[in-house]
Amino acid sequence: MKTDIVIIGAGVIGLSIAHELLSRGMQVMLIDPCEPGRGASWASAGVLAPQGALPHHLPYLHLLLNSRDMFADYAARLFDETGIDIEYRTEGGLHVALDDDEAVKMEQRYRHQRELNLPVEKLSGDEVRALEPALSPEARCGLLFEGMHQVENRRLVEALVMAIDRQNGLLRIGDPVTGLIIKKNRVAGVTLPAERIGAGKVIIAAGAWSGVLNHLPDITLPVQPVRGQMLALDIRSKQPIHRVINGLGQYLVPRRNGRLLVGATVEKTGFDTRVTAGGIGHVLSQGIRMAPGLATAPILETWAGLRPMSKDGKPILGPMPLDHLLVATGHHRNGILLAPITAILMADYITSGEVPADMLPFLMERFVS
Repeated sequence: MKTDIVIIGAGVIGLSIAHELLSRGMQVMLIDPCEPGRGASWASAGVLAPQGALPHHLPYLHLLLNSRDMFADYAARLFDETGIDIEYRTEGGLHVALDDDEAVKMEQRYRHQRELNLPVEKLSGDEVRALEPALSPEARCGLLFEGMHQVENRRLVEALVMAIDRQNGLLRIGDPVTGLIIKKNRVAGVTLPAERIGAGKVIIAAGAWSGVLNHLPDITLPVQPVRGQMLALDIRSKQPIHRVINGLGQYLVPRRNGRLLVGATVEKTGFDTRVTAGGIGHVLSQGIRMAPGLATAPILETWAGLRPMSKDGKPILGPMPLDHLLVATGHHRNGILLAPITAILMADYITSGEVPADMLPFLMERFVS
């Protein structure tokens, strides 16, 4: 069997790239040993927070901002193609400080944002509680980010899977890729346990597992898993929370159906996806401190996902040091946010053969000495 493009990994990054390539008339096959999008993409909170980027790395900040700005059209396009509303919301978000140390850090963050001419508003504790009455009286101050948006990430996965099916894309689920087919020093496809699939190009988009693929000759992707544990509460009978809330190193993310996501831990525990008492206990205690009324909310679900973190915390995109092999991984906590722009940059490179300017700071070559 032969196809134009094989994508290793069917998370939101692989799915979004496939969706874009299919729209440009290419044949695409996604290969994943698990159900599409059921890893880090399913475990995410779907927060689109570009202003959380480190202020000293402007190319990354611009990448995040540009991708955020694509989401209105992206959501509309997916709805037109599938009828699935990915619940793109633009109410903005709050970062709140509940103690003196956090207030000092918040002032520093405010100055950084203003130096970069980014939209941010400083609020008193009373102003924070006027916007979100469910928040604790401990809240000393806050920052309002109108540009912090969100989507329902699980609906995004479902929409992409349906769109790809309707575009006649192929999903091979259940079989791992066991190796690359290499001819004349270039990649010509992949091998599965009982099959060889020829391809014009192969894209590695395997998330946290991208760094442990053992069939890359003399190439190691500097990507490691970072576990995030989360939970969902039923707050339909509680005082509503209207926007994303950040504080105490955690976030509260309200959904339209009355679910409130509370998370997340940041743990370098390898490929362990177990939910632990300590992890969930920490997340829940911090969430209740931010919004005390959550203490009596029923727990609907707990889960953990593995975010793919590169050596420098930024994505790895574009060509690899082996012809016809590409990579799109290492998005860490911004995989959902960066899905639209990653898809466009990868498709632009494949169709033109030229590295787009916005991709240049994120090439694999930055790690090759």
